[in-house]
Amino acid sequence: MNKIINAHVHFEYIPLIDETKRFFEGLEITRLNIVSPARLDRVNSNPQAICFKAMYPNEVYISGGLDYSVIEGKTDKDIGKILGEQVIKLKEIGFDGIKILETKPNYAKRMPFPIDSPVYNSFFANIESLQMPIFWHVADPEEFWDEDRIPSVAKERGWDYTDGSYPTKEELYRRVENILERFPKLKIVFAHFYFLSANLERAENLLQNFPNVNLDITPGSEMYYNFSAYPEKTREFFIKYQDRIVFGDDTAVTKNGIAKELITNRIKFMKDFLETDKEFSVGRTDKNFLARPDIVKGIKLPETVLEKIYRLNFLRIVGEKPRKLNTSLAKEECHRIGEVLESKYNCSKEDNFGYQAEEFIKSISQSIF
Repeated sequence: MNKIINAHVHFEYIPLIDETKRFFEGLEITRLNIVSPARLDRVNSNPQAICFKAMYPNEVYISGGLDYSVIEGKTDKDIGKILGEQVIKLKEIGFDGIKILETKPNYAKRMPFPIDSPVYNSFFANIESLQMPIFWHVADPEEFWDEDRIPSVAKERGWDYTDGSYPTKEELYRRVENILERFPKLKIVFAHFYFLSANLERAENLLQNFPNVNLDITPGSEMYYNFSAYPEKTREFFIKYQDRIVFGDDTAVTKNGIAKELITNRIKFMKDFLETDKEFSVGRTDKNFLARPDIVKGIKLPETVLEKIYRLNFLRIVGEKPRKLNTSLAKEECHRIGEVLESKYNCSKEDNFGYQAEEFIKSISQSIF
């Protein structure tokens, strides 16, 4: 059985670290990349990611998000400097990569500036210079802009972009590709196959034009149905670009717990698709991965290709080992975020994950020594 690195895991509840790690080990997933996107209504979940790495330093990679809580009232010049400095600080703390969710349409609509604004120049320049990989969500399934095709679950989740007030999919692609041309040495893994599963020709052009771009196969609501519309063509694409595809499943662990059955079913579905040529339905799953009655057909990839998708491509892009955590800087950052949560967002002690993370790291440090 193939050992897997899960490159796309969201984690927000410190008490579930050990249970989450053991759960994934039971699924033959030996390493995790915890992605922590920026939040516009509060602070990122970087502290929780730090705690996970502190607990499992050799098996957990962490990709951090920006903190926009500190830019209020600042000039564009100052904001650019702040965002650029945050990248440097993240690497000093021990983050392995950067997570960007700012180009998901509902985020992009609320952002004070587009992703290709000069405000981000220092941010991307520093990422490029430091060679930190970006795990980047751009756009969403095309039907989320279509009144006749949008699934009800998208409406429930606030992903209905049909009223014309959101940036279009093409506009988001245009902005991002401006960045790719401006900073050609960025190392990128685009989440959800860059939402191009219905257009493999365009996906191929992207990979040809930008040699440092990679795609993850984290399920969206549409992806595997699109792949199954032309399984032979999909299989050819996966084999041709076997060095550019990364495994991830988009698990989200919150204080509500771990949806173990749904996650297990989703990962089994993904593995069946990659490893067999069977026809099967999705079965029970969560709302982010829309279950439809359609039949999906597997593409049965060779073992050598599977090994790259499951593990080797991630290691090439991110590193053979997770970066070492700087415990002192990690505690300082968690304390800072705790202060922001307390003063800016009136966060109670029970919900202040910044201070909780600081105490968790102290306890881990004491147990080591």
